[in-house]
Amino acid sequence: MLSVRDRRLTMLIRLWIYLGLLLASLSSLAETVVITSFPERFYFQVSQQFKREYPSSDVRFINKKTPALIAHLMQKRQPEPDLVWVSSSDAMALMQQAGYIQAPVTFAWSEFGFFWHQEALASNNLPQPDSWETLLSPQFEGKVALSAPSRSGTNHIVIELILQQYGWQEGWALIAQLSGNLATITARSFGVRQGIIKQRFAVAPVVDFFYKNAKDEGENVGYAALPNTPLVPAQIALSANTQQTAAAQQFIDFLLGDSGQRLLSSPSLSRLSLKQAASQNEHSVNRFDQQLSAERYHLVNRLFDAFVTERLTSLQTFWHAWHEIDRRELNLEQRAELQQIFRQVTQIPIDESVARDPKLNQELSPNNRYSNFYQRLTTQWQEELTQSLNDAIERVERLSLDVNKDGQ
Repeated sequence: MLSVRDRRLTMLIRLWIYLGLLLASLSSLAETVVITSFPERFYFQVSQQFKREYPSSDVRFINKKTPALIAHLMQKRQPEPDLVWVSSSDAMALMQQAGYIQAPVTFAWSEFGFFWHQEALASNNLPQPDSWETLLSPQFEGKVALSAPSRSGTNHIVIELILQQYGWQEGWALIAQLSGNLATITARSFGVRQGIIKQRFAVAPVVDFFYKNAKDEGENVGYAALPNTPLVPAQIALSANTQQTAAAQQFIDFLLGDSGQRLLSSPSLSRLSLKQAASQNEHSVNRFDQQLSAERYHLVNRLFDAFVTERLTSLQTFWHAWHEIDRRELNLEQRAELQQIFRQVTQIPIDESVARDPKLNQELSPNNRYSNFYQRLTTQWQEELTQSLNDAIERVERLSLDVNKDGQ
């Protein structure tokens, strides 16, 4: 049996826990919690303007990268948000499908394009890129930057734009070729922006406001929209379990109102307002399929890491050797062998129809990364892709010897 002293101590501990939970509950009733993937420099300006117009409001912001934000909701971490506010409409579609949020509301739009430093292009005698095919040229070797879609919701859209424009197999083939020209894969999309400004890289595919902000800050940078690519909506939504519906809706209404729209399209925030995007969308025949992207969201992220991130050094070695041979004068047999090697390296290990399986997509969520299925499938991908690439490198080396022999 517990002593009197121990019983009193136990009661005191329970009282403190109760008071703590009570205070947390009262605090959550007094504030609207917004979880967002937007950087602080963005949401701070919005929150300041909102506070000026609604001085009695109490809004708390939690900043997380899109993958971490999704994990926050999946794992029911505290505090539970009242609003979810991100730039990736496919991530919003994914969260709506999972029942974490209510219907998303579009409050602005973004364009995607090639972002470069003028001096970096000039010093390396590089053309201004106007297509993905331009970036595949060997003259861009080591000059291109990209962030991993598993770490950046913005770059997940970049990868999806490629896949939706070129198709599943051809899109991954383009991504495989692009990997040969990558200087690095950054952990954050903001790292790409900074790398361009500091000229660690020459060019990168980015969301348009990276360029607009840098240009507004006086940086010597350039930009060209991705050809035949639609605008992508930025969205906000009430969480499924919010207890602050009226206060949260007030924030949404502010973003959609005249004051919010003027602020969003100002040079400091550089988003396309609803009015600005309307005319572009009206004349565009392409639309970003956010539902398709959501259906394969986790799979594409994990597949990119297996296909590119985890093999980057070997891919760079392979493509350098491949281009060296491609520039040579080859006979028909040698040219056919080179094309067979190309097809081997650009082949993706999963069919598009399988990639849309909702159960498979869920199994490949980062939440399940320690499950037997996740470990078994991703290990199989890694082994198959590594073996295939190593074999292709050996074939390129043999072909190079053969070409050199003929040239003697």
